[in-house]
Amino acid sequence: MRRKDRISQEVAQAIFQWSRDGILLCDEKGFVQMANAAAGELFQWEPGEMVGKVALADLFLAPWELERVRSSRRQRGEITEFEAQLIRRNGDIFHGRVTLLGLGDREGKFSGHLLLVRDVSSERKAKEELEAKSLHLATLADVARALASGLELKEVLDHAVMAIHRLLRAASIRIYILDPAGQWLELAAWRGASEAFIHKEQFQRRRVGDGLLGKTALARKATVVDNFLRAEDPYVEDIVKEGLVSSVYIPLVSKEKTVGVLCVSSYQEYRFSEEFIEFLTAVGNQIGVAIENARLYERLKGAYEEISETQEQLIRTEKMASLGKLAATVAHEINNPLSVVLTYVKLMQNMIKKGTFTPKRLSDISRFLSTMESETSRCGEIVRNLLAFARHSTPKMEEHRLEDIVQRTVALMAHDLEMKEMRLICSCEPDLPMVRCDSRQIQQALLNLMINATEAMTKGGVLTVRARRASKEGFVTVSVSDTGCGIPEENLSQIFEPFFTTKEEARGVGLGLTVVQGIVTRHGGTIEVESQVGVGTTFHITLPSVEASESRGDEVQKAEVGP
Repeated sequence: MRRKDRISQEVAQAIFQWSRDGILLCDEKGFVQMANAAAGELFQWEPGEMVGKVALADLFLAPWELERVRSSRRQRGEITEFEAQLIRRNGDIFHGRVTLLGLGDREGKFSGHLLLVRDVSSERKAKEELEAKSLHLATLADVARALASGLELKEVLDHAVMAIHRLLRAASIRIYILDPAGQWLELAAWRGASEAFIHKEQFQRRRVGDGLLGKTALARKATVVDNFLRAEDPYVEDIVKEGLVSSVYIPLVSKEKTVGVLCVSSYQEYRFSEEFIEFLTAVGNQIGVAIENARLYERLKGAYEEISETQEQLIRTEKMASLGKLAATVAHEINNPLSVVLTYVKLMQNMIKKGTFTPKRLSDISRFLSTMESETSRCGEIVRNLLAFARHSTPKMEEHRLEDIVQRTVALMAHDLEMKEMRLICSCEPDLPMVRCDSRQIQQALLNLMINATEAMTKGGVLTVRARRASKEGFVTVSVSDTGCGIPEENLSQIFEPFFTTKEEARGVGLGLTVVQGIVTRHGGTIEVESQVGVGTTFHITLPSVEASESRGDEVQKAEVGP
């Protein structure tokens, strides 16, 4: 034998003997002809015992996988690599990576295969654990996003249940919420159970402490059941009939207080690892916080609705109070023109009786009728303005000319001011931009300010109402000024507080300015006050124009959509 061939043979023998991978040489029929020590250790055979006795197919859990590969790799030098489940002599199964090499003689005739086998069970397990962790983290992130994106509890819980169910397809997921009294667990969301099972009373509602579910709420720690046949639970029969084999009950905790229970059940035998229980506990903690947040949101929502209803009631109350103050004035003012009309009617009746109602008196009769028409129209205008203001309806936001609202309000006050010998100055800047508002509410706010102004001027004075463009672009301002007693500086910070008043008893309840501020705020505006004792007071109402409202709406929409 040549020296070169001898060295190659020695190297091959060394590799065969000392390789950490199992090496098997088999004939064309698939029987082992040679096996190294590593192969014997892998399969728990003595290498010599495998020769001629063990077929490769006996070493594979799924022999057809090997045969499929062998039948397609019968040419010399052809190599393929694949993974398969392999069987040790004692029946244990391990995961191996197999490299298959086709062998042949010098003429190329197929003579068998050479196999290199490596145990990759630990690698496979590590990979599966990494995939499971990644899936757990993805599910946790998905649940977190769902919980953070909404405050509607039903929607949030349904999303959480769906995310967990995707992770464990052959599973039943249930979430129970503890009632405010802390006595009952009530089903809030579920997935993966039969209708017959889930609609049983004991699975819809469970008293705290009753069964494993109720005991978990009391104990505030996870409860694991690997086999319900061995579980101490009064509802085992129903659970087994449903086909559930194992379950884990996770308490939902927020601020160290139990708010519910998460139940994850499997229809197959499943051992819940500590890692998986920790994952479900993390999910449960997030759900617990979401439940508390949703309850807080519901309470705030209810409080807001109650406040809104109270504000509307205040508006109606103050409107009636304002109408009451106007009633006497309006009644007296309507009586004046009606008295004139009645006087001229009687005068013309007397003319008819005395026979002086003749063509010669046509000019006088025409004058009488003209005066009657004018005074009657005056009554009609007063009544129309009063009815338009007093009519109760749902707030209706429409585009209005601010100067029209100001003029209508001033018309309601004009007669009162005349009776009290107060001078009225009203000016509106031309071509003011339109405003989107409920005109009756804005009219009420202005009327309240004007009534307050007249009450502050006990010895007569000047009421000034002015509408103009605001210094801030896209806004308009209405100012109501009086020359009355003024407001002391120490009271300025309190004038908008409910029931704060400096008026004499029975002359006011302190709601007028609160109502005004509420109306202005709901319209996206602001109200400011300037006052000096002995000089007078000015209120400035600033409202966004239609263009400013639309622009702000576009900005809000863009902010919500994002870049």
